[in-house]
Amino acid sequence: MTLLRLAIRSHRTGAIAMAAIGAVSGLLNGVGFATIVGTTAAERHAFAAQMELVGRQLSYLLPAPVQLDTMGGYLTWRAFGSIALVYVFWALLAGTGAARGDEERGLVEVWLAAGVSRARWLATRAAGFGIALAVSVLATIAATAAGAAIANEPLDTGSALLEAIALYAISLVGFGVGVAVAQLVVTRRAASSLGAIVIVATYVLNSASRSGVDIGTLRYLSPFYLFDSSTPLLDGGTLDVGATAALLIVSAVLVALGALAFVRRDLGGAIVRLGRPSKRPTASPSRDPLLRLPVLAAVDQQRWWTLGWAIGISTLAYLLTSLTRTIIDSMTAIPSLRAYIDRLGLTVYADFVGVIWFSTALLILSVLAIVQVSGWAADDADGRLETVLSTGASRARVVVERIAALLVSVGIVAGTSSLVVAIAAAAFGIDVPGDRLAIATVLMLPVAFAFAAIGHALVGWRPRLAVVLLSAVAVVSYFTQEFAPLFSWPDWVRNTSFFALYGTPMTKVDWGGMVTLLAIGVFGTAAAVVSLQRRDVGT
Repeated sequence: MTLLRLAIRSHRTGAIAMAAIGAVSGLLNGVGFATIVGTTAAERHAFAAQMELVGRQLSYLLPAPVQLDTMGGYLTWRAFGSIALVYVFWALLAGTGAARGDEERGLVEVWLAAGVSRARWLATRAAGFGIALAVSVLATIAATAAGAAIANEPLDTGSALLEAIALYAISLVGFGVGVAVAQLVVTRRAASSLGAIVIVATYVLNSASRSGVDIGTLRYLSPFYLFDSSTPLLDGGTLDVGATAALLIVSAVLVALGALAFVRRDLGGAIVRLGRPSKRPTASPSRDPLLRLPVLAAVDQQRWWTLGWAIGISTLAYLLTSLTRTIIDSMTAIPSLRAYIDRLGLTVYADFVGVIWFSTALLILSVLAIVQVSGWAADDADGRLETVLSTGASRARVVVERIAALLVSVGIVAGTSSLVVAIAAAAFGIDVPGDRLAIATVLMLPVAFAFAAIGHALVGWRPRLAVVLLSAVAVVSYFTQEFAPLFSWPDWVRNTSFFALYGTPMTKVDWGGMVTLLAIGVFGTAAAVVSLQRRDVGT
């Protein structure tokens, strides 16, 4: 019982944070429903007809829009379509922490020495996460139901609980992926990166299926496709028992495979060792010249990680760019949306590329930054930071080099994906000015700088809370940008969002927002240096 209680406690902070994020999303979407769709039957019918047409063109991000004139249909499309992805990423990080993070901190050795078997250890960690996840999901559903009740559109309790089951099932798959990939590598940092690539790849696969691309039976490889099969909040909808059972079975199989690999491998090692050393061990320094250069040494050590992110995001870039013309032609065919688009100053396809692609890319790059911050926190726990400091490197240098290395990696990923956007635009007859595309790409770096600086400041303050708190910053930024226009919030509230400060540089550069982002980055870096200097390593 003690081991299970400790397992639950290890996920306590993440569960609370995710419950808060999910609750805010559900509450705001529920309360905002009446504001968006109107009150009369005619207004709701017109809204549903227009938004279902638009929503089908946005299927690369959200589920197919159905019954948008009802609270259940709107929440299925607008709220749970995105919050499921957030839960999966949290579950992934929790899985890598359980399967590799505890090992790096030496906790596994302690429990094994106390007589706990490896299988029992991992099974208990999985059970602890399952309990914490259940509490978090129920809190999210309860807040969503409260928002619907406030809007005088109460949800059916049974349907809400079925939605909770579907959300719970896909989140467990994220945990299973984290546990399984952690057996293939030797650090939590690498496991988080590899797992994130897997999740993004399966999400892109489902996005392609949603957008009408014929991928055949490959769509069943995406847990998001199985999740979309359940629509309990719709009138006449229900939980897809087969798809939900498949999600639960997949998660159980992944955890079981992870446990089997954990039993068979050495502590601190991976289940598969690729290749054999071609030379005998030597004390001579590496001949890799990049390892002798500040910043570039860290980038060089993560080259495969950076390459994986570049390939994944570039694939999504090509898909979204290829759909731009179809999406915009459908939207501009609706008079009310045509007028709205004109007010925004979006006149050519290039402007829409800026809105559709760069808003999506920024969200994904924020995930990249969060994964990197998770690695920095792991460095503190597993002794790598202590090793670096023992060589004579100052703590300030560590902070600056880490942030700079992240910016270089982001620059490589952003530059590669933007090049793919340019190629795809040319292939599909979309005129995208190269200079504007280059400016919009470069201006993504201040956003990454702000996330990196705040993330490192949190790592220096509380390493174990850093990932959760930075994730909350990203999610709040996303929701603030989305809901500020809807609820007519003042500009200063909207400008608390990093994504809002970035603006739409493909149309017009918001230099004030860029200066603000750079200022946040500078002050965050200074705070990171101070916090790391004042805290003992490993505490």
